[in-house]
Amino acid sequence: MKVIHVLTLFLVILGGLHFALTGFGINLMTAVFGGMNLTILYIVIGVSTIYHVLPVLRTHLNAIK
Repeated sequence: MKVIHVLTLFLVILGGLHFALTGFGINLMTAVFGGMNLTILYIVIGVSTIYHVLPVLRTHLNAIK
């Protein structure tokens, strides 16, 4: 696998775990990254998610046509 693919997949999984644990009152990002500016991290996770979702959407939209 390409390094960028593995890195973005890790970020997508990290983002999913963060949202799951937030439901239990645990902030994973603060626990892992401390006082870092988390806004940048959230943007990077969002872009990583788009990177992984777009190929799936293209495949499904082409199958519909």
